[in-house]
Amino acid sequence: MSLTLFHRTSIGDAREIVQNGFSDAKWRFEHEDKALGGSKKATGVWLSDRPLQSGEGPPGDATLEVVLEVQDEALELFQVDGVLWDARLWIVPAEVVNRHADIRILNVDPRSSWFHEKPDLDGEHSGGEDLPEDMGA
Repeated sequence: MSLTLFHRTSIGDAREIVQNGFSDAKWRFEHEDKALGGSKKATGVWLSDRPLQSGEGPPGDATLEVVLEVQDEALELFQVDGVLWDARLWIVPAEVVNRHADIRILNVDPRSSWFHEKPDLDGEHSGGEDLPEDMGA
């Protein structure tokens, strides 16, 4: 069985991850409810069950789709509760993700990438000709 999860990151890091796999990152989560201990620390890959919007999770203009060939129950140990109110979050060791995942770039925010150039009204390519003179060539 496969489980489709999502990871938000920078465009450069997304390319690196697709080519070479994830690396572990250290995370610290603050809880509003002090009864939960105030904060949690975890090391691994931030994964959510839906693509996150800007400001909901790690910064970045690219969203990766991570299809893990594992049972949902196998990830229970890595689930982090109380951080996202309408999504599930896991911090999974990179070694586990890299061994069991198919990773692809799902989307890139078009406002942040030259890859999504806007055509002009005539339908022609609008590229460098729109740059200020001191930035052209």
